[in-house]
Amino acid sequence: MIANNGNTEGLFRAGFMQSGSPIPVAGLENGQKYYDALVAQTGCTGASDTLQCLREVPYDKLKAAQDASPGIFAYQYPRFQRLNGLMEHLNSTTSELETYIKTVFLPGLNVSQDVIQQIETLYPQDITQGSPFDTGIFNAITPQFKRIAALMGDSVFQAPRRFFLQHRASKQPTWAFCQYRLVLFREFNQNLGLSEQTFQSSADPWIGGGMADYLIRFAVNLNPNSASGLQWPQYNLDKPQLLTFLDGLIPVTITPDTYRSDAMNALTNLTLAHPL
Repeated sequence: MIANNGNTEGLFRAGFMQSGSPIPVAGLENGQKYYDALVAQTGCTGASDTLQCLREVPYDKLKAAQDASPGIFAYQYPRFQRLNGLMEHLNSTTSELETYIKTVFLPGLNVSQDVIQQIETLYPQDITQGSPFDTGIFNAITPQFKRIAALMGDSVFQAPRRFFLQHRASKQPTWAFCQYRLVLFREFNQNLGLSEQTFQSSADPWIGGGMADYLIRFAVNLNPNSASGLQWPQYNLDKPQLLTFLDGLIPVTITPDTYRSDAMNALTNLTLAHPL
């Protein structure tokens, strides 16, 4: 959708996405160390053509090497490698959040104090404003935990999603949705170590809660709506709206996609200036 100036060359005609969007990344040379590690782990270091060697590596061997490579949420990843240690010491001071931003979130980058203070203001210490959002005082594993969760979630998922929509909605028909159902129940089960299947039910939008119908219509007609029922509005830059799945008496509604706009705009500008 964004590569090759949006020309898919017939690879697909539409996309139905969830859980994030493209994130700002730095030059390809920043990934050289991960390629070198993959080459080493597959035994291709001495090959005259390492790429061709990788193409010929048995599947099981290549998969094992890929699984050992750090993804964006792995502890080896620069922005997360000291997360576990820091979390033990994140008490109630903003100075510790500054340390986290400088050493984990944006390590080795010359980010001004003004920018850091702006982020601290937009993502306050108040646990009721942290992530998971709208869960009140729950999930506050440490006093700064929900604050950092909000910062990381918005920087990797929410802000890129909105930035992507803002740049594509004027070029092609686009719809966006948000899933708020079972938030407290999910968090409770996950804190107990229970699996995703534990709380799947007819309330889940993907099982019996309404999303399947929209998805089927979109796949067939490139339009998620039918002649009846709640109309899912196209994403409009002047009035951005989301199809939103909720608990309670009103299970599906339309909500504005304007929440935390100042915070997400600041994170978008920050990550564009200092990409992953």
